[in-house]
Amino acid sequence: MDNNKTDEIKYTPELVLQMFAEMKEMFAETDKQIKELAEDRKETDKQIKETDKRLEKMFAETDKRIKAVNKQIGCVSDSIGEATEETIYNVLETDMTFANIKFDYMKQKVPVMEGLNTLTELDILMVNGSTISIIEAKHKVEKKDVTELIKNKLPYFRQCFPDYKKHKIVLGIGGMSFQKSALEEAKKNGVGIIKAIGEKVEFYTEGIKMF
Repeated sequence: MDNNKTDEIKYTPELVLQMFAEMKEMFAETDKQIKELAEDRKETDKQIKETDKRLEKMFAETDKRIKAVNKQIGCVSDSIGEATEETIYNVLETDMTFANIKFDYMKQKVPVMEGLNTLTELDILMVNGSTISIIEAKHKVEKKDVTELIKNKLPYFRQCFPDYKKHKIVLGIGGMSFQKSALEEAKKNGVGIIKAIGEKVEFYTEGIKMF
């Protein structure tokens, strides 16, 4: 007698049909689950797209508001800067004197051009027969404003106004407020300081340098 012999399954037609029926049911259930997952994913994708649209709209609106605020701030800053320049100009115009030097005439917003290209603009220019004063006016004066005056505006003037090559030049920087580093930079380089306080102006020109 063979003890290793196992029972063999007899695949009768009925059994085979039953197996096919069970497999069909199993595949149908799997297909249903796949369709449900696909629907869930479709709904999720729809929600993601709607969320993206809402976020995009929100970011666009926020960006629009930020730009509007920045524009308003810029306009206010420009207006304050213009008022500072106007105050300094009006005070200087009363006696046409800066750093104890008497000038014959003065102008605002003088373009410095090379051909058709505007290299820079001088806020205030004062002139007499031997000396020129170039004055930069800002609401809040930073160190870079002093550097710009010395390193760029002065050389550009020399370059583009050769008729004044024999004139000495004094520089001034004016504003309602000053960074400490700006004051230090101005004093170190012999640039006169002009402080606008309301409608009044204070001058600090000791040690001013002739360029």
